[in-house]
Amino acid sequence: MSRDSRSEELQNLKLALAAFELQLNAFEARLKMRSFETSAIASPPPVSDVQFAQKILWAMKGASPDRQLPDVN
Repeated sequence: MSRDSRSEELQNLKLALAAFELQLNAFEARLKMRSFETSAIASPPPVSDVQFAQKILWAMKGASPDRQLPDVN
């Protein structure tokens, strides 16, 4: 094997390794993004309008939020 073919093969291996590193970095970034999205989904749901209205009623009536007010249906 000539010296030129060995150096060319070495250069090809370096390029392949660099390409693999970029792909690995992109994969890790996608995993972090998915982890962030999953944690955002796992957060508690926002307060519904009914719950918000009940809190307003509690505040207006001076009632404690621990006490259950009757439903207005």
